[in-house]
Amino acid sequence: MLAGLGAALAAPLLRSGRAHAAVPGLRRSVGTIDITVVSDGALTVPLSFSLPEIPSAEAAAFLSAHGLPAAGGPIATNVSLVASGSELVLVDAGSGANFQPSAGKLAENLEAAGVEPDKITKVVFTHAHADHLWGAIDDFDDSERFPNASYVISAQEWDFWVDPGTPARVPDWLKGMALASARILKRLEGKLERRNAGEAVAAGLTFVDTAGHTPGHMSVMVESGGERLLIGADALSHPAASFARPDWRWGSDYDSDRAVATRRRLLDLLALERIALIGFHLPWPGHGRVERRGTGYRFVPL
Repeated sequence: MLAGLGAALAAPLLRSGRAHAAVPGLRRSVGTIDITVVSDGALTVPLSFSLPEIPSAEAAAFLSAHGLPAAGGPIATNVSLVASGSELVLVDAGSGANFQPSAGKLAENLEAAGVEPDKITKVVFTHAHADHLWGAIDDFDDSERFPNASYVISAQEWDFWVDPGTPARVPDWLKGMALASARILKRLEGKLERRNAGEAVAAGLTFVDTAGHTPGHMSVMVESGGERLLIGADALSHPAASFARPDWRWGSDYDSDRAVATRRRLLDLLALERIALIGFHLPWPGHGRVERRGTGYRFVPL
């Protein structure tokens, strides 16, 4: 399970092993639905991997102009816990201990927030990358971390990852992850339901098609009392580039062209309809709004 990106990046992460651990969660409401953002820690990804088509000098200048470290920095992992009616829904499960040593902090931060794993009734996976899926399974005995939960993932995402031919088709950095993610999905299969875009995944929560980052990537629209908030997962993942330069292609996107189209469509929607956003990798806690800025957009933290 350490193959692929997690193993490749392990050494440089040792300096920041407990980033964002034991931080208090953000709480907000959408109508009668309560949302708590809980940290799973932080990741470190080289800028050369994130933006492989952008010359390093151009990327550094862009980041500096937006008040960000020119070489990049730790990347937040913001997990959303949604209380809706009788359901307690976790949107993504973090990475567990086998991806990067600075991540996998969800269990301790849920405990700090007073949330017991057996109280979670459903886990909704936006996609099956390691930092969203692997935390569903215990690292030692392969048991479920959320024993009373059912699971939901998009039908397209399921089909992609469990296809035996996927590891041979994906880039080298993704091959090890593909094998491990398929194993975990198969482990959960008996309690896992597949849904499509536009279908409800829980009371007040609906899948929104944001494919491109992965073939079946979904965001989750939370709607109650005339209010809306999008749990955007990795569709908009950088606080500057995803908004000001949605046309830039990211190394972690499986289908770059589709991901670009998704970002543009999503930015238009969020800005025009003033829908709040929680981004999985936006700076902690990832909560804000999208505003137009000249010919592009900007992320405004709330």
